[in-house]
Amino acid sequence: MAGRQKNRLKCQTINKQNKLPCKAKGILMKNGNIRCRIHGGWSSGAKTLKGKIKSLKNLHQFKNFNDEEIRTYITNKQRHRNDVNEWNAFDADLSETWIAKS
Repeated sequence: MAGRQKNRLKCQTINKQNKLPCKAKGILMKNGNIRCRIHGGWSSGAKTLKGKIKSLKNLHQFKNFNDEEIRTYITNKQRHRNDVNEWNAFDADLSETWIAKS
């Protein structure tokens, strides 16, 4: 057997068929669980616009949308997120000046 088996992180999911734990090598997730690549350890979602369009097309609410409509939805969503971040930064600047005056 190659590798250091006793120091290896094991996936913590339970197999549905035989109720035994998964024996694959896992990684530590943000929530503290250990998952292998099969049970969701490496998935980080679609990064490219083409991948986001493809994944949204599989959802029920976007089933009848074409690619251009989904593309405008994604860009408007990203634009809104950027606006909110700018507003939060502006509010933080105001609160800093307010604290400095007092």
